[in-house]
Amino acid sequence: MKKDKKSNKRLLLKDYQHYMERPFFNRWLRVFAPALTAEQYKEHIDGGYIWTAFCDGFISKDKFLQGDEARRAYDRADKSGATCAYLVAQRDGLPLPSTALTAEGIEGNRETCGEFYVVGKSYAWTYIVTHETGSGVGPFFMQRKL
Repeated sequence: MKKDKKSNKRLLLKDYQHYMERPFFNRWLRVFAPALTAEQYKEHIDGGYIWTAFCDGFISKDKFLQGDEARRAYDRADKSGATCAYLVAQRDGLPLPSTALTAEGIEGNRETCGEFYVVGKSYAWTYIVTHETGSGVGPFFMQRKL
């Protein structure tokens, strides 16, 4: 059994490295969670789910919105020049699909619900729908001060 646990741990580390090779997620971390160290990432962010930086306290609660407040903020956000990424699929920096112009559109679309990240032009803000959103974890919205 111990051997299986070790191989699973290696797989997660491999996933971590794989996701961090993706420019979208590297930039996301630099912009929205700049205080998160590589050690903290490896210890707390399981399998590349960087949205857990909100839940684990690496981003101060006064800097982001969650749940319905996040949905309303996203619906009001300027989406011109916004791009998106799907955590699991190799699709990063894509133009925002028309179904993702509203929070309801994202959560009601099988293709975009789950690990779906949106960033505003120049990473001015981010909106994240997680696979846990249906259980009350997320979505998250954060606007950075430019």
